[in-house]
Amino acid sequence: MAHYTDRQKSFLVYEHGTAVFDNDSSEPDIAKCNAALLDVVTHAPDVSVRPMRDGNFVVDFKGAVYGLVDGAFFKQNRQQLSLDAKKFGLFPTERLLAPNEDSVKAGEHVIGLYARANLFLDVEYPVVVGRFTPPV
Repeated sequence: MAHYTDRQKSFLVYEHGTAVFDNDSSEPDIAKCNAALLDVVTHAPDVSVRPMRDGNFVVDFKGAVYGLVDGAFFKQNRQQLSLDAKKFGLFPTERLLAPNEDSVKAGEHVIGLYARANLFLDVEYPVVVGRFTPPV
């Protein structure tokens, strides 16, 4: 995530890969970042998937909360992740908006649902495994 922000933003990384940026401080505040995680899952779910030039995917959630999905991991596990997304990925009354054909071919809806599942794990068990503070 530091690479994608030119090492200019502070953030925490949680055990399941969710990153939360703290734009108000050079040192990320754990309580504030935990609150941002919770804020995402207490509102209507929404994700936006951005393919990166290096083959990875950054998943935007609400506010300063993001997921990063390794492109090689997705490519290697695409079939299983697609099956799991169809079976377990949506809430009972939730429907996907009709994505364009290119995003379906790229599997972006599956990537978004995978990152969201990890987000929920990070909310349930908010274990910080990494911290980045930009150089002064």
